[in-house]
Amino acid sequence: MSALTDARLTLLRRRLERTETVPLATAGAVADTAPAATVPPAAFGDLGVAERRMWKIYELDPKSVSHNIGLVLEFGGARTVESVVAAAELLVEKFEVLRSIVEVDADGIPHRTKVTREGRWNPEHTVWTWGFEPTEAQSGGAADVDSVATELTRRPFDLFTETPLRLRVSGCDGRVTMILVVHHLAVDDTSWPPLLGTLISGDWPGDAGLDSRPADPGETTASSAAEAAVRHALDTWGAEGIRYPISGELPAESPADSWLSPMDDREGVKVSAPVANDSLTALQRTAAAVGATGNALLIAICSLATHALTGSEDHVLVVPADNRNRSQSPERIGYCGNIIPMRFRVDPNASVAQALRDAGSVIYQAMEHSGTDFGPILTAIRQAGGRFPVMEIMASVRPAPLRGIPQPADAPVTCRSVFNGIANYPLSIAFEADEHATHIEVDHQPGVVPDAIAERATAVLTGLVDLVPQSLHSTVSELVAGLERRGRG
Repeated sequence: MSALTDARLTLLRRRLERTETVPLATAGAVADTAPAATVPPAAFGDLGVAERRMWKIYELDPKSVSHNIGLVLEFGGARTVESVVAAAELLVEKFEVLRSIVEVDADGIPHRTKVTREGRWNPEHTVWTWGFEPTEAQSGGAADVDSVATELTRRPFDLFTETPLRLRVSGCDGRVTMILVVHHLAVDDTSWPPLLGTLISGDWPGDAGLDSRPADPGETTASSAAEAAVRHALDTWGAEGIRYPISGELPAESPADSWLSPMDDREGVKVSAPVANDSLTALQRTAAAVGATGNALLIAICSLATHALTGSEDHVLVVPADNRNRSQSPERIGYCGNIIPMRFRVDPNASVAQALRDAGSVIYQAMEHSGTDFGPILTAIRQAGGRFPVMEIMASVRPAPLRGIPQPADAPVTCRSVFNGIANYPLSIAFEADEHATHIEVDHQPGVVPDAIAERATAVLTGLVDLVPQSLHSTVSELVAGLERRGRG
């Protein structure tokens, strides 16, 4: 886990003390292993439960850019700058969270407040911007798009005065380009269909995902689920004696300081690698053979990769998940993500097939508690005197932002991500899929993750994707040995 400097530790401790009247997470206290109380929702104004967790993180470090998301969209065909701008204006009209700031009242309670913001054209009418004050270079038509996108993505949001969205639309050589930067408080993966769908089609698609979301749980159901989630945490990923997988060490900081160390932003490095389509097809057959979904199998492969990279036979991976309910439309409630820690135990002498089945069992048991937000679980652990859990590696399977969004045949749109320069975890592994291909992204924190692990990570993951389908009857140790031979070849 990343270590804090004395100066930053002092700063974060002071910020945390200023927010102690409202728990860092969102609800609950524990006696023994179960939540005994819940903070009334009014204590957080009109923010959703996951947004409350994100907001408290933001308040602790408002200069952070770790939750900035940057995209560059390229519009082809008959789209003009004016038509893309019209779609952008429709988007901010419909998406309340994107045209709101957060105001904190005298009692320290945050509220969203809708504000009026107007876009502006440059003198040549070739560049349109919204949500930020552009420099002369940023409003110039000849500006390098990637440089401007990086600059806007790596600029902190002042959510007290700024909307959580920045847009820049430009036209050059028959192409229209949009830079879109948004703070994670306002969006999650379920936000992209209405958000990007509006920009691509020029029409408001509405809340297309409404019917597929679960109903909001009643108070009794939610309380019972929270108790079960805390018990599961303390029995598995929140138990004592769990080591950091990368170093193999036990946590050394005090319980009090452990709640601060995960908040230390660190510069990161991102590397991506394609996944062969033939390997993906073979993995689909493997998933059926071991009784797992395709996504669960990829998370299980992340666990095997952790073992292969670090030698750890008992480790925790953190897996993000959607937690949006029926009443939480994306245009009114922004971030609805959840964090699901999972504790995996890998037996080197077990067959690969059995290891995957064991991992699947861990995943499904953990996902039974995905309806309980991570914040209340953390608060329960913290108020019982526990330490922040070991969270060193994140593993995720996610759709590309444009996946599932219809595109006009005569006006295709492409999308690429802009790296914000921050690695939120020492090591993050993501499988991202669009309509045509899947790739692996690996982020790491230099100086925390040893070079030898960072340099091997993508090769180990792509190697596992290739080798697992043909190695089900081999042992895990034989699979790892095969990876090593492959790496030397």
